[in-house]
Amino acid sequence: MTQVHINLQQELDALELDAAFLLKPQNVFYLAGYASVCSGLILARDQEPAFCTLWLDAPEAKRVCRLSRVNTYVFPQQSLVGRMIGLLRKTGVPEPRRIGVEKDFMVARQYEMLTSEFPQAELVHITPVVDRLRAVKTPEELGYIREAAEIADQAMNAALAAVAPGVSELEVAAEAEYVMRKAGSLRPAFGTFVASGERTLLAHPHASPRRMQPGEAVVIDLGAVVAGYSSDLCRTTFVGAPSPAQRDRLRLVFQAQEAAAEALRPGARAGEVYEAARQVFASQNLQNLLPADLGYGVGLRQSEFHPVIEQNSTTELRENMVVALMQTTAYDRKIGGLRVEDTFWISQKGSVRLTKHRQDLY
Repeated sequence: MTQVHINLQQELDALELDAAFLLKPQNVFYLAGYASVCSGLILARDQEPAFCTLWLDAPEAKRVCRLSRVNTYVFPQQSLVGRMIGLLRKTGVPEPRRIGVEKDFMVARQYEMLTSEFPQAELVHITPVVDRLRAVKTPEELGYIREAAEIADQAMNAALAAVAPGVSELEVAAEAEYVMRKAGSLRPAFGTFVASGERTLLAHPHASPRRMQPGEAVVIDLGAVVAGYSSDLCRTTFVGAPSPAQRDRLRLVFQAQEAAAEALRPGARAGEVYEAARQVFASQNLQNLLPADLGYGVGLRQSEFHPVIEQNSTTELRENMVVALMQTTAYDRKIGGLRVEDTFWISQKGSVRLTKHRQDLY
């Protein structure tokens, strides 16, 4: 059993769980080193973790998965959770009292299957436990994120070079994603965001067929994936020269990011990092335009839910966490949602910017 499994088992023991069902792909990958489309992990007290996947994926699973217990199911005769229930019954824990589940991911059909099979059991939400474990990175994980950040830098150069009047947002995204794939990214870390004009005010502006017009701001947000680990990088550019108001606002966003990064260190509270950025906007009486969150952890997802850099948060930041700042910005209908985002590593001495792309405009 690896140290990761030992740490998780200790957390589950503290919750007095007899078993846990993990189905979220990022959690399965974190513990097993492999996650096919239809796979899961069953953990039972005093037992080795058991990986379960569709029988057609078994050859690759047995070659790549770092767990010794690899089990399969045959669809449609069997279901993933049904097979995992069968495995649990064979472990010596046939009637668990408390079962850990990911309530933010498990579908209703699977949840009902568990309640039907174990009517006396309490189902306990364990996603926050796994999120906290995933938040602190090993040297190997940090190495993968660094590589993903380097690829994102290359992709951003290609995307910015493609911005021009009449070019569609989809074309800009295509240029970025082509470069990422050629450089070794397994996939985009998320659907590439390219937003022009009023679409910069959207929270998640996936690239659309819209064509860019002179004078518009263009927000590009992208990330690469290396060995399962993500990066996150966002830049704002303009179709032609920016107006003085656009230029001033973008500089203010960058200054807020710099202030937040300065506060990003081991032992700091997430709310303190948020407040550092908010004070920069408050200097221009623009703090009311900010949402309550400015950054998220980065790892097997580009947006993880521990830590979250949000207003008044008491979450303590730890060495070797990785955080993206600023994922959100001041959303102003007159100017747009101009953004600057980078991936930062919290080192022993403070934050280190892993995405290196810079623009002269800043």
